[in-house]
Amino acid sequence: MCGVIGLRCARDRADLGEVASRLLRMLEYRGYDSTGAAIQTAAGKVTLLKDVGSPTVVTKKLAIGALPGKIFCGQVRWATFGAVTRENAQPHEARCKTHLYGAHNGNITNCDQLKDWLTSQGHKVLSDNDGEMLVHTVEHFFAKELARRGRDAVKAGGRASLPASGKALAGREAALKAAILAAARKMVGSYAAVVVDPVTHLVAAIKAGSSLYMGVGHDEAHGPFTIASSDLASVLSLTKILLPIKENEFAFYTHDSVRFFHLRTGKELKRKPVRSRLKVEETELSEPYRYFMQQEIFSQPAAVAKVISLFLRRSDLLALAERLGRRHPAAARTARETVARLASRAHADRLKTDFLGFLESPEAAGLKAMAARPGAVLKAEGFESSMGGFLEELAALAPKGLAPVVRLLDGFCLLEEADDIGRRSDEFVSRIVRARRSGGSVYLLACGTSFHAAKCAAVFFNKIAGVRVTAMLPGDFRAESSGSLRDGDLVIGISQSGETKDLIDVIDLIRATRKRVGVVTVLNNVNSTLALEKADLYLPLFCGPEIAVPATKSFMNQLAVLYVLALKTGEKTRPGPETRRRLDNLLKVPVLLEETGSSTRQSLEAAAQSLFLEPSIHILATGMQGVAKEGALKVREVVLNHTEGYEGAEFKHGPNTILGVNTVFGLEAVRSVLARFARFSAELAAEVDLPAAGLARLYKAVAERAFSDVPAAALDQVEKEAFERVVERGGLFESLYTNYPLVFVTGPSERDVNLTISQINTHKIRGADIYIIAEDHPSLRDAVCRPHPDRFGRKYRSGCIRLPRTDDDLLPFFTSTLALQLLALRMSVAKLGLLDKLKIAGHGVHPDSPKNVSKSITVD
Repeated sequence: MCGVIGLRCARDRADLGEVASRLLRMLEYRGYDSTGAAIQTAAGKVTLLKDVGSPTVVTKKLAIGALPGKIFCGQVRWATFGAVTRENAQPHEARCKTHLYGAHNGNITNCDQLKDWLTSQGHKVLSDNDGEMLVHTVEHFFAKELARRGRDAVKAGGRASLPASGKALAGREAALKAAILAAARKMVGSYAAVVVDPVTHLVAAIKAGSSLYMGVGHDEAHGPFTIASSDLASVLSLTKILLPIKENEFAFYTHDSVRFFHLRTGKELKRKPVRSRLKVEETELSEPYRYFMQQEIFSQPAAVAKVISLFLRRSDLLALAERLGRRHPAAARTARETVARLASRAHADRLKTDFLGFLESPEAAGLKAMAARPGAVLKAEGFESSMGGFLEELAALAPKGLAPVVRLLDGFCLLEEADDIGRRSDEFVSRIVRARRSGGSVYLLACGTSFHAAKCAAVFFNKIAGVRVTAMLPGDFRAESSGSLRDGDLVIGISQSGETKDLIDVIDLIRATRKRVGVVTVLNNVNSTLALEKADLYLPLFCGPEIAVPATKSFMNQLAVLYVLALKTGEKTRPGPETRRRLDNLLKVPVLLEETGSSTRQSLEAAAQSLFLEPSIHILATGMQGVAKEGALKVREVVLNHTEGYEGAEFKHGPNTILGVNTVFGLEAVRSVLARFARFSAELAAEVDLPAAGLARLYKAVAERAFSDVPAAALDQVEKEAFERVVERGGLFESLYTNYPLVFVTGPSERDVNLTISQINTHKIRGADIYIIAEDHPSLRDAVCRPHPDRFGRKYRSGCIRLPRTDDDLLPFFTSTLALQLLALRMSVAKLGLLDKLKIAGHGVHPDSPKNVSKSITVD
């Protein structure tokens, strides 16, 4: 995966380089192997700057921020085709037959064949990068089309000039359209791209299997603009007005016009602007947080509360809107239509004029009368609907005393959302019950963190609704189950981004079978490919933007939404007091998460300090394998320590061989053996007269002795004598051997506690340090904290992270998840600080953007 951006402004702006640098840094989570920017002025000058390195480094190193201009095409790269070199960095500029520049995100899998073909056609290809093949391929067909349309157009295409006008401009646009259609037929793979014609200043945005978002806006100082980007947050940082672009479509755009076409047929398409409901401020780091991961962990109670509010209709404002909507349906409809109309306004002045005009209109009179009635709900601060960010803008424009009217608008928007969620939830339940009654199979398909949520959901549906659902990775489903699909089966895909390539591919495979298999998706980005193009039905997560690469609040909201869906299914399959008890328990989750964050601070910090240098860890859960796997993934992602998540009882079936003497050595062990070397040196210096060179040879011999019977180092007689003394003393390498850390997670049931205690005692005596994340239980605490003798004399370490009491077997899925997230965060911060202090370059440890991973995997 990579990230691509194309920004077209109305005229030159002195700060375009600064804007470009900021946008590139926003995409850093998508790629940091190389960074590049092509910036063109209104006069036609194109400056291409690119190099190996992250946006944070390269934008400063190349002074991209100092460039003025009118058009910006940028890219951040996570290398797939071509090594990490400057030549393979993007954007690419092609001048072989005409002049174009551009960049892409994704994979063009016939890259090598395209390079051979392009070379045979006279193109000078400078890299092995598939992005360059794309630009040259479009350039090749563009030149052919221009030649077909006349020599004058070819001459104009040979150099950058002021924008053409009239017939000539239309001819170049038609030629570029034909070139993009021809290039799409030539290329194989999944990609999104931005290509610029430097003559007409026309920008093309292409979506062919990878994520791409478009937006239009108006800057007070610089006028209208249009932006395309692989990253939604970068678009939202400039505008909230989006133009949906679907798979196999492309768009031509200037600063104030956008035309859409189908990538296979060339047919022109119509698109209406929509306002994003994500809050821009959620893409910014706020005090007192130092990292996005930290901020997003502590935002989870509010995010889960929103799920409960909408899915279970638990909100005072919603209840008021529902009551008023029944009495005054026309007023409620007017409120919703007004918000939708105002939300499409990109220009701030026009928005203000239209909103104030609405407040003076007869239609607003009824809303004013309703809002004037006494009631604390309309006087409360904050907005609850997904239009809250936009309504905050309206509240700032509203005359004094009319803020309750805006709050009432929020209530009617919230009612519309709750009604929509109710319909979607009912349809989901209908589909899953229908599949169960017909004997069909229900699959939960997901990757990474979302797969771990699917594993948890399988427990929820089993225990709450008595429905068996099978959680699988897309690759495993393709290999193990795709050939046995039957009419009536149901597939539920889970994704934060809605752009997960593995999931998209397997849904395409399911569609190709032509069997009557339902496809439902649960996702955060409702403007995504999986929501708009691949699913029969989607359900939103409502967790807002998530900036840190490691998923936290999206996982928590996946748990909450899937729990609610299991509850609603259980109301049909197992109606009764137990299902109602489960519902009441869910209402406690936001408070339990708050309490977990505050009450575990000291114990988690102590555990993090004890664990952050451990080279390998196992997290063992009883009946919560999805939680163990997710906790392990968080540690692997942000601490870069090898960590595995297991069902607790499974550890004794082979993995327990790592306990006791092993060769898993971390920084702590290396530090220990170096300290012992230093002590031996001091003792030898007092006993044997050894020069520095002899001491160095002795060290080498001792090290080699550890791995072979005879040291290879040549020693003189004095050095041999010293060597024998070291060997006789022994114990030099025993300091490398440490207890192996096991982190147990369990619910409060006596069965689970007793199973965990048995496992703790089994592994502790074989050389394990034990840490527990659980609700307080005296026997469990004794099993963990009571030390035991060790034949190697190693110090036993332990830790108890006490979770809030729930007396429930499913609520610990939420509380233990938050504890594991915080543990990973604190371990990451500790290790980051140490490695930076040791000046270890490129270590890749970071809570927000660890090495080798990105937010949305959009390549195969």
